[in-house]
Amino acid sequence: MRNPDDNTIFGRDAFLAVSWNLHKGRTPLGLQAFEAMRDWIRTVGADAYFFQEAMARRLPVASQTSRFGEAVAALPPELWDCQATEIATSLRLQLALGQNVFKPSWRHGNAILSPHPLDLGGRWDISAHRFERRGLLVARVNFNGVDVHLLCAHLALTRAARLRQMTWIAHWIERDAPTGPLVLAGDFNDWKNDSVPLFGALGMTEVATALGRPGRTFPAFSPTLALDKMFVRGFAPVDWIEPDRRTAWLSDHLPYIARLELV
Repeated sequence: MRNPDDNTIFGRDAFLAVSWNLHKGRTPLGLQAFEAMRDWIRTVGADAYFFQEAMARRLPVASQTSRFGEAVAALPPELWDCQATEIATSLRLQLALGQNVFKPSWRHGNAILSPHPLDLGGRWDISAHRFERRGLLVARVNFNGVDVHLLCAHLALTRAARLRQMTWIAHWIERDAPTGPLVLAGDFNDWKNDSVPLFGALGMTEVATALGRPGRTFPAFSPTLALDKMFVRGFAPVDWIEPDRRTAWLSDHLPYIARLELV
């Protein structure tokens, strides 16, 4: 799509952001698609990628002995390597990982990748109930000498749980990142658009909404619902980019692609 180092066409402060639920590297029909996903991502040249459901490898049988939620901190870091790790390694990108754990043998989580200097800001468990493990991943990227907060979220399927999680994220922003450029992106499962006024009250803009675009990303093969969102502060939305149709059968969500400009 573009080289992130080429600012002659898009302007020095142009920032390309991509959010995508990787669906654990599988197509809507459950077929393996990770290599094709990685090949598509290689063509994008974004300044920040926000991934959800990046699948991690199975743990050795000997490690699958703890109860749900235990022993996470004790695991060797290499056992948390996931599809996002492989993407970051092959594309030489900076990486921050946030693990949302269901069970030792079946795990996935959030990831933020960038070609720019990236620091982990933190990982938070925002699970609203015990049936869905959800997380908020925060990182900071230095873009053209400006520090930008990047937040990647994957919210619950039920509306009541989502509203609680949105409120928690809003409180975090008010407390820990009250000013400065910020991008919050991910799979919000928010087809009712509850998030737009909630984060709008914090001075944040939802990109597709601001541009009058539908922003529909689900289901990928015939998108009718705007489940994925991207909220910005300190950036002006420039364009919501229609995804390449070859992505329609790589995941159950289309990627959400936005061009932004620092203000």
